[in-house]
Amino acid sequence: MMKSLLAALLLSTSTAAFASAATLFHDGRFNEAATAGRAEGTADSLVLAGRAAIIVASFDTVDRDKAKTLIDQADHDFDAALQLAPNDLDAQLQKATAVGYRGKLAKSPGLAKETRSRMEAVLARDPSNGLAWASLGGWHAGAVSTIGKFLAGTLLGANTKVAIADFETALTKDPKNPVHAAFYGLTLLDMGPDNASRALQVLQMAARDPARDAYESLLKKAVAQVIPPLTAGDFKSAQAQARKLLPFGKLAA
Repeated sequence: MMKSLLAALLLSTSTAAFASAATLFHDGRFNEAATAGRAEGTADSLVLAGRAAIIVASFDTVDRDKAKTLIDQADHDFDAALQLAPNDLDAQLQKATAVGYRGKLAKSPGLAKETRSRMEAVLARDPSNGLAWASLGGWHAGAVSTIGKFLAGTLLGANTKVAIADFETALTKDPKNPVHAAFYGLTLLDMGPDNASRALQVLQMAARDPARDAYESLLKKAVAQVIPPLTAGDFKSAQAQARKLLPFGKLAA
């Protein structure tokens, strides 16, 4: 009887700790969410911790070394999650994101190739995964943005047309998720003026979809900053703003 009560107490404590981390994440207290998620120590909470660290690194950090440290921490979180749940697709995809961001900051072709391989492995298991399609689209576009069209195509096989196709697939697989539409619209602006019309359509989609947590609210606020100049026909201002709002846009050159 005592053992049963102890097990129930431990389970209750564990659930409460994760709920706290989830609540912190939902409310936008990302640094605290990362700490709470690591303390919980489950696969789900470690993924949550890593996601929180990535958000801080990519959207709130202006120092490149600090961003690298946060991405490394997230990478460790996802590794720990995968030790507990090796087949967890969410952990695998978030791990791919962390590797990709490390590669982006280091401008490493090797890490970029590893990122693509990891994302494609997730899609091989779950072809309907909208986040995986959007992530792969972001990989193609990000590679071109980071090292240029020629080198990205030659060294990595990255292609902006494929990026667009992958993002469009993400929208069909998960049409009510504002994250995909927000990243797609901002990425289209980053790629050039030929994409202005579609970018506006997609950003308006992101603006319509309700935010379910603080992360989605953050992205919707970014969208709200870009739509007015784009609607007014001021593509240069919209593009400049979009580049600041994409991951690591606040980092000092």
